[in-house]
Amino acid sequence: MPHPVHLLQDHGSSIGPDGQAASFVCEGCDQPFTRTSKKRMCANIHEAPITVGAKFCYRGRHTIKPINEGDERRVRDDLLVLTTGPDLQREIDNIPTTMPNVSILTIQSTGYFDDSRTPELEVAMPKLKTLKLIDIAFDKVKLNTKLTPKLEALFMQNIPDECDITVLLPELKDFTMHYYGPADNMSWMNKMLATAKKLRTFDSYKLRVGPDLLFASNDLESIRLHRAEFLESLSVYAPKLRELNLQACYGLDGELDILESHPNFTSPHPGERSARPFVVNTTNACISPSIANVLRSEPRAIWDEQEDGSAVGVNPMEAMFANMNRGVGF
Repeated sequence: MPHPVHLLQDHGSSIGPDGQAASFVCEGCDQPFTRTSKKRMCANIHEAPITVGAKFCYRGRHTIKPINEGDERRVRDDLLVLTTGPDLQREIDNIPTTMPNVSILTIQSTGYFDDSRTPELEVAMPKLKTLKLIDIAFDKVKLNTKLTPKLEALFMQNIPDECDITVLLPELKDFTMHYYGPADNMSWMNKMLATAKKLRTFDSYKLRVGPDLLFASNDLESIRLHRAEFLESLSVYAPKLRELNLQACYGLDGELDILESHPNFTSPHPGERSARPFVVNTTNACISPSIANVLRSEPRAIWDEQEDGSAVGVNPMEAMFANMNRGVGF
């Protein structure tokens, strides 16, 4: 991921026969480092190579400029980044002791998926609000009101299909999951959706779960199910919905229910139907006549009716798979 360029202030420089050196202290990680140029009078000493000290700050560039409150490079006692290695399980288990105030936690790989290390995440983090699990071969991920009661944002990528997952979070607002496709391990997701009554966004790519997903939230604004290839049916109660993305969902041969009310929620528009429209994207999706009829008749839905994948700029590979699933020859 590209990082923004920051200008650094010089905390002392020297010029010698071998060139110019300048010392700095990073406000993000509080580490000193030195940049050295072979030029004796280097106009761009701030861009010279780092020759002494840590070269990176939380995998980004060093800076001594004031850091925004949300910048994750800030030195603080509530932000933790763990990287896979021989001590990862011990580091996870020690979080309640070493980082009792952690509110933002990232557990990530070194750049490749190592399935020889299979840690478990089941620790108490009562102040945790944001969790990112990236390319780690977890054997278990357990998140609930006892362990992580304040968790609002969850991002998971490349979680193993056989991972034992529990996500029961009433405060969850933003959920993202990329590359996940269990054969028979998806019941946890509808339990998560039933618990997350404050859910605002659901973003997924290649989330191969099915046969149905049940969404219900007065706050839900965006549902993205790009390449949810095993999904057959969908139920949605979301009076504030703005986006329903079903791109390249090849198996939607069941039902789509757009609910006006739900037994677990009081409508934000009592006695009347919400007038907020939402955009539907079915590019390269294979949808049943029943679902098509719902989208045509739903007054809130703005649908271009691109059932044949003819929209401008479609993904050629997705179009090919869509035609294969429709039984269209080439």
